Formats: sequence, C-alpha cells, structure tokens
Amino acid sequence: MKEKIKKLRNYIFFKLYKVLISFEKFRNKGFALDILSPDFIKDPYTTYSTMRSKKPIYYSAPTFLYWVTKMDFVQEMLRDKKFSVDDRKYSIAKRRRRELIKDGREIMLDQFDNPSILKLDPPDHSRIRKLVSYGFTNRYISSLESEIKETINDCLDRTHNKDSFDLIDSLAKPLPAIVIAKMMGLPKEDLTQFQNWSEDLLQEVGGISSNAIQRKQARDAYEELIRYFEKKIIERKDNPGEDFIGKLIQAEEEGDKLNVKEMFGTCLLLLVAGHETTTRLIGNGLYTLFKHPEQFNYLKDNFELIPNAIEEIMRYEPPVHATVRFAYDDIIYDDKKFKKGTPFAISIAGANRDPSANKNPNEFDIKRENIKHVSFGYGPHMCIGAHLARMETKLAFEALFERFPKMELLDNEPEWGRNFIFRGFDHLQIKPN
Repeated sequence: MKEKIKKLRNYIFFKLYKVLISFEKFRNKGFALDILSPDFIKDPYTTYSTMRSKKPIYYSAPTFLYWVTKMDFVQEMLRDKKFSVDDRKYSIAKRRRRELIKDGREIMLDQFDNPSILKLDPPDHSRIRKLVSYGFTNRYISSLESEIKETINDCLDRTHNKDSFDLIDSLAKPLPAIVIAKMMGLPKEDLTQFQNWSEDLLQEVGGISSNAIQRKQARDAYEELIRYFEKKIIERKDNPGEDFIGKLIQAEEEGDKLNVKEMFGTCLLLLVAGHETTTRLIGNGLYTLFKHPEQFNYLKDNFELIPNAIEEIMRYEPPVHATVRFAYDDIIYDDKKFKKGTPFAISIAGANRDPSANKNPNEFDIKRENIKHVSFGYGPHMCIGAHLARMETKLAFEALFERFPKMELLDNEPEWGRNFIFRGFDHLQIKPN
C-alpha cells in the first residue's frame, strides 16, 4: 500500500511539474527552465543564456527558486552577508525536520542541526573552516605530489594491454577517493564502499530522476557514512595520529568548540565533495578536449599550458553547476523586494558564461587570458580543496598524455548524468591506441 501511495505521489508531482512548465512557457513567450528536458541535460548553457537575457534574477516556478546567472550578482551573493547558506534559519527547515522525523531519520536530523561548514554562516563557518584549513595548506598539498603520481600510475597500469577502458572507473573515480582517504588515514579497502555511498548520496542532491527507492538509498548512504566516521573517530580518541581526522580530534581536545557531530559532518563533506567534484573535473575536462581536437593535440605537446587549460575547463564545463543561498532578512535587491528566507539558485555555470565576465564565453580556448570563473566558489565559502583538485587533474592529464598520446574517445556522444547540480559522466570509454 505504501508503495502505491509513493507511486501516486510521484505521478502527481510529475503532472504538477508539467503544468508549471506549461504556465512558465505561457508567461515567458514559450520559454521555461525545464531541468527534466533531455535538451537541458545535454546542453544547459543555452537555457542559462536565455534566462540571463530575460532576467538576471529569473523565477522558476517548477523549481521554486530564483535563478541568478549574472556574474556580478553571483559573486555578490556568494560573498555578501545579506545571503545565507544556513537553511536551519528559514521556513524550509520546518519541512525538512518534519520529513526526516516522518522517515525515521534520527541521524540525518541530528546532522541537519549540526551541519558541516558548507551549511554554516560566520562566525561558526569561520571557526570550523580555520580548523579544517590546517589540513589543506598549499605546502602540505604540494607535498602529496609524488603520492598522487604513484596513485595515478597504479590506476593506469591496470589498463595495460586493454583495447579500451572506462576513464571514469579506471582513473577519475578512484584517484580522488584514494587521495582523500589517505589524507584522512582511512583504510584503502574501504574505498569501494566510499564510492558507492557517495554515488548513492548524490541521488538526492540534484538528482533529476530521484524516486522513492533512490531517495532511500541516498539517505541510507548518508547515515552509513555518519556511522562509519563516528566509529573511526571514537576508536582514535585516545590515539588520534597526525592525519586529518587526528588533527580534528586534537583540536577538539585542545579547547576548540568543534563538537563530535561537526567532525562527522566535516569528514563526510570532505570525502564526498573531494571525490565527486574532482571525478567530474577530470572526466569533463578530457571530454571537452576530445571535442576540440586541435587544442587537445596542442596541449599534449605543451604541458606548461595544462594549468591554464584546467581553469578554462572549470569555466567552460564545471563539475558543480549551482549552489543555494537564502535572503538573510527582508531585502531589496536589483530593485525588487525579497522576503527573508527566499531561496536563490546561484548558477555557477551560468555566471561562467556571462559575456560581461568572459569574452566569447561559449568558445573553449585553452589559451584564454584572464579567465574568470566561480567554479571553486567565491568569498568565504571558496573551495578549501581547490589546490588539491587542480593538482590531481594536472597530474592525471600529464600521465594520460604521456601514456596514450593517440588516445581516442570511443563514444562521441556519451550520456551526461541526470544531476543538475553535479554535472558529469558516469562512463567515458577511451581507446588508448
């Protein structure tokens, strides 16, 4: 009976969504933001461009969000205290708590009230970020270069003598997971489980096709990860060690107010964010280079340009497409009134292709100068692992170009994942030649 009710609810939701799309098209002369559309999944940038040309702050009834695609507005909303990431403060929190209670998700409810830095405003955000940043200094990340190279070579060695291999499964997915796990002092044998939990978890974060089964998998994965980190942290309480988890434990014992639930959230965030974004950056980047063969061939012979190419990839085909902010209080912005708690979808991908920020934004150019993007965030929530992601991607590209200078993309039109927040491929088949 419960399954029938869930199916009926999903059917009603889909029908309502279609009604709202029709209404939006009527109101906007044939245009609507349809995140379920195959055209949007294949190419969201045309939609973002149209939204920006119509209104810099575009209300989408089907998503219940105000979408912001103009670079100046995006940067301001990401840095200004008038906009908040802490959804506990607004009406959405009541619905979320009610939903988690009804679903029997005590662990998730607990973490909702004790979020990671991703969902905290200053001063709590500043306090925890300062602690976490000790494990992400540029000097420390740079010291990992030889280990990262070794990990990349181990991954690519397994493709030896194969007629083809999946770039995602062979390298893009395991590489960041292994690196993050090593930094945190976690056993290598747990990596496959981490990847499974991470993929399941994202089904409820921007998952276009999420259904009741997928939502359950996502929530189960979330709670399993919290239980896992709880066990590891408790086990190491008396002998923390010098890795990232050890530093978190020691900082807590030295008088910092970081509580154990904040530690759980921080560990989960670093594992999932560090894994998923870099996986997509490597996959999106190589795919984009394949689609621009002249630039691909030039880059293979000019490794010194790889760092700039990575910045252009981040701008042109970013792994994270959007994030959310809330109006901290009643405000007037862009000559419009917004009530406290109004949710804004900050379109990272839309801002990156704003022609006021980058000339000819829909052209991919690895030699582009003065590249402007917000793919690692902006302001106080700037990605703390940006240096690590850049290094992993740079070393991965160098190894691929050295080993497989004549590699080819087997499927010219691989299927994009159905997640409008984290954009990337589940599979990317490569012929090494």
